[in-house]
Amino acid sequence: MRRSFPICRIGAILCALILCTDYASSQARADSTATGAPASGPSPAAASTSTPGRAGSASDLSSAPAIDPQVRTILDKVCHQLSTARTLTYHAEITFDSVLPSGVKIQYAAAMDTAIQRPDRLAISYKSDLGAKMIWYDGRTLTIYDPAHRVYAAIAAPGSIDAMFRQVSDEKNLSIPLEGLDFNDECGRAYRDIQRAKYIGINDLNGVDSDHLGFIQQDADWQLWVDRSGKPLPKKIVITYKKLPSQPQWSAIFSNWRLNQNLPASLFQPRIPKGVIKASFIGEQEKKK
Repeated sequence: MRRSFPICRIGAILCALILCTDYASSQARADSTATGAPASGPSPAAASTSTPGRAGSASDLSSAPAIDPQVRTILDKVCHQLSTARTLTYHAEITFDSVLPSGVKIQYAAAMDTAIQRPDRLAISYKSDLGAKMIWYDGRTLTIYDPAHRVYAAIAAPGSIDAMFRQVSDEKNLSIPLEGLDFNDECGRAYRDIQRAKYIGINDLNGVDSDHLGFIQQDADWQLWVDRSGKPLPKKIVITYKKLPSQPQWSAIFSNWRLNQNLPASLFQPRIPKGVIKASFIGEQEKKK
């Protein structure tokens, strides 16, 4: 099976919210640099900022303290909320850019449903303008199904999500959604990657007041909107790949959060239709033969 999922680099538990799929497929279609991400317009480095309250006058995020204390407080709450959940499910509506050789950006859309049960269950349903993937991990086996090409592959995997990610990355040269996630150190990895972060203000998101945060990292700037009215859960994320041509962006709006709900075991069992061809994961050692 082709490697089709690049590694998420935003870091920690937040990477669980990011499906960086369609890099390979959009790159092939556009014959260009593609990301699972939207761009043009200002990145968080040029976003308007304010003191706590409604967004106000513009200020350069790059001149902010390394990590604004208010950002740290909010991000800690988000990480704690997600990292302590025994189970979590959510829906994401995604848009992402593919950059043509001319520099023109083409925007595509996707929808993703994710279910996680710690420490050893994972299910992802992903459908986009460029294809679809179904992923199941049940603590013993990782299965990936491509419905468009009617092909699937399965591999024996160790008994935790973290260990499974490491195995498929090291042995099979495969990166999948959530691969950048470290369940044992969610916020720690995020903070190690952040160069600067600033509280932008209380901004409206679909009629709901949300804390708007801006971040600078080495290769990407990103913004995060967090619900203020209920549990501190992500409502939206926008990533700008500032070192790629035309600075493509990736964004997602999250909904239907469910934490600590009982999830049926069948949710994490592969559902492969009849007549689908079984393929194999090709690792680095197999490539050299």
